[in-house]
Amino acid sequence: MTVKGMSWYMAATFVGAVVGAGFASGHEALTFFNTYGIWGLIGIGIVTVGFVSMGACNFTLAQTTAHGSYRHILEITCGTKGARYYDVIVTCFLLAGVGVMLAGAGSLATQQWGLPFLVGVLGTALVVGLSAYVGIGGVLWVNAVLVPGIILFTMSLGIIGLVRLWPSLTEVGIDAFWKALPSPLVPKWWMAAFTYLSYNSLLGIAACIPLAASLSNRKSALWGGVLGGMLLGLLILANTLAIWGAGSAAVDNPVPMAWITTDVHPLLGDCYAIIIWSAMVTTAATNLFAVTKRLGRESQLSTIVGLLILALALSFTGFSALIGLLYPVFGYLGCLYVLQTLIYFVRRWLRRLQNKRP
Repeated sequence: MTVKGMSWYMAATFVGAVVGAGFASGHEALTFFNTYGIWGLIGIGIVTVGFVSMGACNFTLAQTTAHGSYRHILEITCGTKGARYYDVIVTCFLLAGVGVMLAGAGSLATQQWGLPFLVGVLGTALVVGLSAYVGIGGVLWVNAVLVPGIILFTMSLGIIGLVRLWPSLTEVGIDAFWKALPSPLVPKWWMAAFTYLSYNSLLGIAACIPLAASLSNRKSALWGGVLGGMLLGLLILANTLAIWGAGSAAVDNPVPMAWITTDVHPLLGDCYAIIIWSAMVTTAATNLFAVTKRLGRESQLSTIVGLLILALALSFTGFSALIGLLYPVFGYLGCLYVLQTLIYFVRRWLRRLQNKRP
C-alpha cells in the first residue's frame, strides 16, 4: 500500500478512536466548547494543535521503535514510574470507553427505534467483538468504511450550523456564540480544553499505537498523525457550530446533534442515528483491540469475551452518567501525560539540533 493510503488508514483510526458516542451525540462539544462562548473557539484551536502534535510525535515514535504496546511508548516518553501510573489509567479508560459505547448503543436503540436497551448493547458488543477477534485488519476495515461517513455527516451539519449562525453574527456579533452554565468539573474554558485534549490523547493515542507500530515507513505514521489531528479539529468545530447555529435550546436536549438533524429533516434523524452508532462501533472496536494487545493476548476469544463482559456490566450504569463523570475525571488524571510527552519530544528535538551543529 502507498504512503498516502497508509497515512489515511492511520488518520482514520485516530479519528475513529476519538470520535465516539459522546462526540457524535454532541455532548462533548456542548460540555467542553459551546458552554464558554467565543472562548470555546480558542479552546478548539488549542485542542487541534495538541492533537496534531501528539499524534505525529507518538505515531512516529511507535513506528520507529516498532513497539505495538502503548506501555512501551509510555516508558519512553514518561519514564518507568510514569508509565506504570498511566498504563493503569489508559487500560481502565480504554475498557471503560467500550462500556460507554455499549451504553450509548443501548440508549440509541431505545430512543430512535424503540428496541430494548439490551438488544442494542448485545448487538453492538457482537460487532465490536468480531472486529477485535479478526485483529488489526478488522479494526482497519471498520474505521476505513465508517469514518468517512462520520466526517461527511458532521461537516455537513457544521456548514448548516454556520449558515444559521451567520445572520446572528452580522446583527449581534460575538454574542451569537451564546454561553451556557459550565459543568462544576470544568468551570473555566482553558480547563475544559486541556482536559478534553488530555483524556482524548490518552485514549486515542494509546488505541492507535498498535497500528502505528505496524506501519512500514515513518512518513505514514507522521502524516497519519497530522491528518488525523487536523480532521479531529475540523470535526469538533463542525459539531460546535451546528449546536451554536441551533440556538441555546439545544442545551435542553439529551442528544443535541440528533435533535438538530431531525429539525433539518426527520429522515436525516434516522440517518444520523446510524452515524452515531457507527462512531460507537469504531471507538469500541479500537479500544478493545488495544486492551487485548496490551494484555499480550491479541485475538484470543476468551480474553475478548471476558473484557466484553466487564464492559457490558459497566454499560448498565447509563450513557449520560458515564460521559458526565468518567470523561472529566480521566482528563484530570491524565493532564500530566500531555505535558510530559510534549516535554520529551521538545528535548529530543533540541538534542538533534545540537548534534547537527558544527
